[in-house]
Amino acid sequence: MSDPYILGTRGSALALTQSTLAAEHIVQVFNTHSREHGAERTLSFDITTVKTDGDVLTGPLATLGGTGVFAAALRQRLLDGDTPGGVDVAVHSLKDLPAEPCPGLVIAAILEREDPRDALVARDNFTLDTLPTGARVGTGSPRRAAQVRALRPDLEIVDIRGNVGTRIARVKGLEEHGNRQVVVRDSTETDEAAHRGIGTENTGDCDAVILAVSGLKRLGKESVITEYLDPSRMLPAPGQGALAIEVRETEFANPDTATLFDSEISRPVRTLGEALIAADHFETHLEVTAERRLLRRLEAGCAAPIGAYATVKDGDLVLTAVVASPDGTESLRHTSATGELDVPGAERLGIRVAEDLLQMGAAALAGLEVK
Repeated sequence: MSDPYILGTRGSALALTQSTLAAEHIVQVFNTHSREHGAERTLSFDITTVKTDGDVLTGPLATLGGTGVFAAALRQRLLDGDTPGGVDVAVHSLKDLPAEPCPGLVIAAILEREDPRDALVARDNFTLDTLPTGARVGTGSPRRAAQVRALRPDLEIVDIRGNVGTRIARVKGLEEHGNRQVVVRDSTETDEAAHRGIGTENTGDCDAVILAVSGLKRLGKESVITEYLDPSRMLPAPGQGALAIEVRETEFANPDTATLFDSEISRPVRTLGEALIAADHFETHLEVTAERRLLRRLEAGCAAPIGAYATVKDGDLVLTAVVASPDGTESLRHTSATGELDVPGAERLGIRVAEDLLQMGAAALAGLEVK
């Protein structure tokens, strides 16, 4: 059996859970793929935790460098390659990954997307419509804040940070979810008192918080959800619910993102590349490509109130996006579709929807500096 590949991940409970699920899925798919092609090959992963700036810096996430604050350290470990501390592969929550590509690296696989919706976690089983006037709703996302303000301008938005358990604990009556948390210290997973973590200064001070359904499901905390927020009311972040597997470009002789899923064209140089091609979920890949290409054209990150959601339906790829003013008083929503079910077609759809929104005044509305 060959040596295991080193898989890098953040040290939070959610990141570790997602990376473990990703590694197990890739191994299972590759083993099945190998048997179907008459080969007896195996691969394995050793998981190592990497501390990122997003895990140690305090303050609102939108002011700390946005989505890239969680990715930079992992990407550097990937670029380090075979040097001490380097890793072979990184697992990212795709919504936390900047839309701009990283030189030297490539997203080699997108796993099948979990439920992309946002969820309301509220005291006393409240929904967004039934929360009392003046209720405090916690979120660290300008996108969520703007859409909540548009739906319920009478609510108070509270900026929150921390891991999933810490955020749930901000809800009155759910404080016990913040009693313990997994964090990373010196690249080692530890379990320690929650009061030592980021975002744990307050508990029980909110009437509700908004979190991604996917994270709650992966952590087995779906029972705290009091309402699933339909994309018709609240669009998710581009890539929400999807896991991205990133590697060095040198894993492929032809690392062209448009055809990376085709082994004959991309020509993987190691078993790792072959395994990731087999694990890629093509429909999810197309959907998130459109969403992230829109975000990239708008030159926006998590500090901008932008939501996007694409689905493959009846032979078409359909993309809906919203751009809102930070206070939620105004918003632009636009939908378009394409029958081009390939990566270039998905990218063209994302660009087209972005251009349409810009023509409608999206840049001035959301304060985007678009060239």
